[in-house]
Amino acid sequence: MKNTKEAHLKIISQKGKFKMDCSQAIFSNEERDVLEKYGHWFKALISGELEPYTEKQRLFIEVAKNQRQPISIEEKTWFKYTKRKEIEEKHGHILNSRPELETDPFYSREGVKHLRRSQMSTMGKNHRA
Repeated sequence: MKNTKEAHLKIISQKGKFKMDCSQAIFSNEERDVLEKYGHWFKALISGELEPYTEKQRLFIEVAKNQRQPISIEEKTWFKYTKRKEIEEKHGHILNSRPELETDPFYSREGVKHLRRSQMSTMGKNHRA
């Protein structure tokens, strides 16, 4: 029963929405929708919990195993998701740390206000002449 359409649909309906456990900033709305709807199914296919019953599913598994390049939106999205997770696991401490935002006055609210006042003053002087 693991390789029937019913078994596959059951995984999708039972598990509900897939929660991305990485930054979503690099994903388009379409990609987030694909992951939210099919993420649990993708994981089940890759883990062997479900067996592929179509050629498209077999190709998806090949992409997940780095045996070929992603082509479909599903393949590209899952590939992007897994690579993003790898990056965050390996370099998360760097990605989540932005000390320059805390110490550099350019990034402070006051620094931005000062820059804006300076720009407006300069523009006003140049347009009066």
